Amino acid sequence: GTIYGYCVGEPWNQQAVFKGIGVPVITDYEIWKDNPEKVFGITKAFAEKYPNTTARLVKALIRAAYWLDENNNANRAEAVKYLSQSNYVGADYDVIANSMTGTFEYEKGDKRSVPDFNVFFRYHATYPYYSDAIWYLTQMRRWGQIAEQKSDQWYIDTAKSVYRPDLYTIAAKALIEDGTFKASDFPDFATETGFKPPQTEFIDDITYDGSKPNAYLEQFPIGLKGTTTVK
Repeated sequence: GTIYGYCVGEPWNQQAVFKGIGVPVITDYEIWKDNPEKVFGITKAFAEKYPNTTARLVKALIRAAYWLDENNNANRAEAVKYLSQSNYVGADYDVIANSMTGTFEYEKGDKRSVPDFNVFFRYHATYPYYSDAIWYLTQMRRWGQIAEQKSDQWYIDTAKSVYRPDLYTIAAKALIEDGTFKASDFPDFATETGFKPPQTEFIDDITYDGSKPNAYLEQFPIGLKGTTTVK
């Protein structure tokens, strides 16, 4: 059959442009600037059974993210060489490079500069903020995956049960201690609450405060909120 539209991550939007079979309508960067996207997840049982392995995995991810953003994305071209290999993403080099190296092509010839389209380490992108998790929970509530009303504290407790800044901090401090990173490369672990300041850069101009998820939901004219339930 014919596909009239689809939602994908890169490089498949750029692949459609290169093949001349589609054009991106909008990017998630334009829907929510610097939005959180990918996560690295392990089970609680794994983290407790293998604490050293967990710390080393997180350290490796932090180092990789830093390398990708280092010196104004200077290493991205090399990263694209790896990603374009058939045993990884397998898309053509030019297709992956289109968004990985600071540009985005909306249709053939309409290439625009978007240096923060992909961010891996800047703006503390690797830190597991509770407020990021809570935003996703609000959307699960809004669209019926969470069928009944939940208290603000439920959202906070649920986020804290999954997002583990304590594990991140162990890995980050080890990297600071061995001289690989500076303390200033990370949030101030002594004062960080896990909640970003209220965020305003959404396409709908609705401000999101992760500490007040129900108040955030109440601002939407569409979707579940309050006492409304899935029937």
